[in-house]
Amino acid sequence: MDRQLIALFRNVQLFIVVLLLCCHTSFAQQDWEARADANAQRLIAKNGTGKDLQLKRELLRMRDDDQDIRNLVNAASEARKPAMIKKMESTDIRLTARLKTILAEKGWPTISLVGAEASQAAATILVHSPDHDWQRRMLPLLQKLVEQDQIFGSDIAGLTDRILVSEGKPQEFGTQFKQVDGKMVMLPVKDPTHLEQRRAKYLLPPMPVYRQLISDIYHLPAE
Repeated sequence: MDRQLIALFRNVQLFIVVLLLCCHTSFAQQDWEARADANAQRLIAKNGTGKDLQLKRELLRMRDDDQDIRNLVNAASEARKPAMIKKMESTDIRLTARLKTILAEKGWPTISLVGAEASQAAATILVHSPDHDWQRRMLPLLQKLVEQDQIFGSDIAGLTDRILVSEGKPQEFGTQFKQVDGKMVMLPVKDPTHLEQRRAKYLLPPMPVYRQLISDIYHLPAE
């Protein structure tokens, strides 16, 4: 076999490998999306759509405030960005204070209390809170609520990992990566053998799908 044929054969082999990898990721994503949707529907069926309609509406408005200011920061010119960031910080402080009051009066906004969307809104506000000590204190309660099927695990998985990494500990769910030598590398994770099981329980995509998402976001290969 001459060199041109050998090169062509190798290129075909490479194409087939890439095609298979892409198909595997696509199928894995479709499978995860189907399972995540089924789990979400199960939690909603189990908990209902929320009993406290007034609190539900308030949390959704708070979520909109949280997202609106972040959209303004992302769209701001370099000249206006510092002012927008300062406004975002003050918004986060205000929303944190209100969420703490809600928690003191009614407990954590579970799916059964306010419905799925508003419960996730509360988690978004917690994740963006500047009070990191409060975030740490909240984690045991939130993890218990996940175990009891009262909130979505995906809402707190990233926060859990960020807190663990900040304390110099291995992460639980593999959500935290850092850039190393032109690649996005996953930070150390506890018990990697059972990582996919923990991710599935918390409604997170499998690692091949998640790595592809990380790669797409940062435009770098993810390991």
